[in-house]
Amino acid sequence: MGGVLQREVLKHQLAIINSKSTYPALVCGFGAGKSESLVMKALKQLFEIPNAYIAIYEPTVDLIKKIMYTRFEEILGNTGLMYKLNKSEGILTVENVGTIIFRSLENPSRIIGYEVHHSHCDELDTLPEDKAEEAWMKIISRNRKRIPNGSKNTVSVYTTPEGYRFVYKRWYKQRNENINQKGFSDYELIQGSTYDNPFLPEDYISNLESSYPPELIKAYLNGQFVNLESGQVYIDFDMEKNHTNAMLTSENEPVYIGLDFNVGHMSAVCMVVRGKDIFIVDEICDKRDTPSMALEIRTRYDGRLITVFPDASGNSRKTVDASKSDISLLREAGFTINAPMKNPPVRDRIVTVNTLFCNSKGERRLKVNTNICKNLTDNLNEQAYDDNGNPRKSNNVDHMLDALGYVCHRKFAVARPTGVTTRMRFWYNLEKIKGNNYEYNDTVKR
Repeated sequence: MGGVLQREVLKHQLAIINSKSTYPALVCGFGAGKSESLVMKALKQLFEIPNAYIAIYEPTVDLIKKIMYTRFEEILGNTGLMYKLNKSEGILTVENVGTIIFRSLENPSRIIGYEVHHSHCDELDTLPEDKAEEAWMKIISRNRKRIPNGSKNTVSVYTTPEGYRFVYKRWYKQRNENINQKGFSDYELIQGSTYDNPFLPEDYISNLESSYPPELIKAYLNGQFVNLESGQVYIDFDMEKNHTNAMLTSENEPVYIGLDFNVGHMSAVCMVVRGKDIFIVDEICDKRDTPSMALEIRTRYDGRLITVFPDASGNSRKTVDASKSDISLLREAGFTINAPMKNPPVRDRIVTVNTLFCNSKGERRLKVNTNICKNLTDNLNEQAYDDNGNPRKSNNVDHMLDALGYVCHRKFAVARPTGVTTRMRFWYNLEKIKGNNYEYNDTVKR
């Protein structure tokens, strides 16, 4: 008696699943079926090897729990296979078939103490480049368990492109160099587009186009490598198109203050929100310390509902009183505080601000009163990336921009979409699976 599981399959998904390369990488946009491809290829390999050991890597433990555990339990449950998932150990055992080991990439030094036949790495390029390389070397070192039929161990990667970082350098640049020098490469690059997936919700792509600036759409929908770390940082800011004459009006209007802590250079921006439109209507520059900044905010905006979005490091930083943190001083001043345990990655703030300045549809929600906010305007025009791909901090251009980033990101953060599953067509015959044979039908049905 057999069990049947059916999914539809896309061309780029089929390519990664059937790839015979040692190190294939599927690079494509959100919603293009990367995670589903990972799951299906891992299952295919699990059924091909007696007592197989497969490793699956995610950037965080949270992604393992929310995505991988859920998908494997759903699929295995539908096939009727007997399995046991030990979530605390990160080990899934399928009776008479094999074992899947789940590990996170948060701490590459912990990728030790086991050997596997094949590995799968999800969203490798979201890691900082040095950590991605360290994790990669650890992963391939674990990938050495001998396969009975003599076939080679493989490590497959599934990721969105994140500029010219680790995946670009290893799967595109180095691969081409290897082909030119040796005539071959162990690395295979497979690219796909979100637009190729007809099974997505109707508004999925439209929502993404509204949520990202044009350059990121090339990466996050088309799966293209684009330079996200060169030239002007706030490339989507236009002094004319993002200008507003808006000012503070009614005293009942709430104000949102982005605040960056720096001794002698305390910086703040004042935001108001009117419908879908966001206006930066004022700035405060070069205050000495937190008490002087708190006094200035209270003086300028007295009588209004004030929410401060400070640098999260202010929980420990002290600009004046060694016994109190800067955020504690702001609370004592009577402000509502919005501060997480730590700041988001700098790049996430930049993406959010640029998207608000102009998304891929040409919509501009964030406007700046450039007549009043002269320092902020200059900083937006001046800040560029350094040789290491980081925003330059020279001439104090970063303080006002950091303040803008804190308030924009916490109120309007661009979130990566999750939970979209691309259907693929597979047939699992349980009687043959028990004999370690596997059947796969690669017919595309559109």
